[in-house]
Amino acid sequence: MKGPVAVRRCHLLPLLCLTTVLLSFAHFIYWKTGSDVLRQDDAPKRSDALKQHVMDTCKQLSLPTNLSGETLSHMHYDDSRKVIYCFIPKVACTSWKRVWFKMTGMLKPGKDENSLDRTTVHTVLPLLANAKDKEEKLRTYKKFMLVRHPAVRVLSAYRDKLENADKVSLYNFHKMIGKKIEMKYRGTNAGSGHNVTFPEFIRFISEPGGGTAEQRNEHWLPMHTLCSPCSVHYDFIGKFEHLKEDSEYLLKWLGVTDLISEFPAADRPFQAKSHVSKYYGQLSVKETVAFHTKYKSDFLLFNYTYM
Repeated sequence: MKGPVAVRRCHLLPLLCLTTVLLSFAHFIYWKTGSDVLRQDDAPKRSDALKQHVMDTCKQLSLPTNLSGETLSHMHYDDSRKVIYCFIPKVACTSWKRVWFKMTGMLKPGKDENSLDRTTVHTVLPLLANAKDKEEKLRTYKKFMLVRHPAVRVLSAYRDKLENADKVSLYNFHKMIGKKIEMKYRGTNAGSGHNVTFPEFIRFISEPGGGTAEQRNEHWLPMHTLCSPCSVHYDFIGKFEHLKEDSEYLLKWLGVTDLISEFPAADRPFQAKSHVSKYYGQLSVKETVAFHTKYKSDFLLFNYTYM
């Protein structure tokens, strides 16, 4: 694959080249979504290719194969269909949880899944972590997950939880996280948490190491940490970039098209993809490097590229 001019000239001016490439990453992020043909029938082919890529990358990078502590608490299961869904916040998980309510019979007769309030959607469904036979289910049930470009997912989380007020959330992100970010980087106790800048947010979540509970919040915790694809064999891995096609295929795969004719639309849509250049263009080279380092495994595992 031919890279940008800056990359091709790296052997001449290594330091200048690195700086140029990193600045390019800060302003232009490119995500590879595979074939340009987005038919529903292509969903299993894309998934198979991505699953093989994940397996190869796990081996090449010698990534941990132990099951992450977060993974079992991010899995919903359906005993009747013997299937497990590993949900990742900011990857259409609210819509998929609405589907889960309908297909598992937890929705009251005559009630539409879109009428469920967000608190119920995110707190009522049973988690695999609490199942007595979790190991058996994990070993024998079909499993699927969906992923999203790391930069777009993180931007969506920032916009949803810190830049805009989330009045219906059980968790006050401004008070519990935003205020700590402002205090950390501004050295003041006067911050309300409502004015966290995007560079401050990126610096906060990209710090090396395990991080604090706030830095490890599920809305921006790397996807491979949440769903452990190097230790869990997923039967289907879809992409947010093909959400309509992959979700329609999954509804048929799950055998629930008689219950759900159409995948639920997002109740708070935000087209983060179209704002990538604006937000990531605010980052310094150091912040860009830190972000890419933190999310490197997500970029590589799920075959997303940047430039």
